[in-house]
Amino acid sequence: MIRYFLAAGVAIATLWLFIFYSTSSIGVLFLFAGFGGSYYLYRTGKYFDKRALDAQRGAKAETDVADILDVLELQKWRIEYNLRIKRWGDADIVLHSPKDNWYVIDVKSHGGTKISERGRLRRRYGKKIHDFREGDLLYKVKGQAKEVRLLKGIKWVTAMLCFTRGGVDISNNEVNGVYVVSLGNLVDTLLRLDK
Repeated sequence: MIRYFLAAGVAIATLWLFIFYSTSSIGVLFLFAGFGGSYYLYRTGKYFDKRALDAQRGAKAETDVADILDVLELQKWRIEYNLRIKRWGDADIVLHSPKDNWYVIDVKSHGGTKISERGRLRRRYGKKIHDFREGDLLYKVKGQAKEVRLLKGIKWVTAMLCFTRGGVDISNNEVNGVYVVSLGNLVDTLLRLDK
């Protein structure tokens, strides 16, 4: 919001300076520089506004997943949230089952139907298919699983992506060693994998 106010302030100041210096070439210079600066502040304000909305959506997605994982805690699963790891920032959710199996879940709130195409995770909106802007999500969550494995000193961590919006249309919910699930079938998939 500050950037929006600054953009408006710069635009108003530019107009005032242009009116004051309108008879000289410096007035034109003020006009171009001021409106350029105002436009820059407006664009960066829009960028930060979008980032804030993305962060809110991500936090809500993680809360939604945490709410449905309560049933596993009652069954003696141990759950850690936002575990700091070296290379990947943090692992959204790390689970340790009573059968000594480990899972790392990266929570995403992307819309569209998630599909697999030639070993790549993509999303479909109607007939149009798009890549994820963040790059290779499978590679990222595999990296998180490796870091958690090293941090905890264990043999294996199963990598999972959980999408809280849209659907998942992937046979066996697995792409290149990563399980891709929707919020609605997360717990069932964990229980199936833990057998």
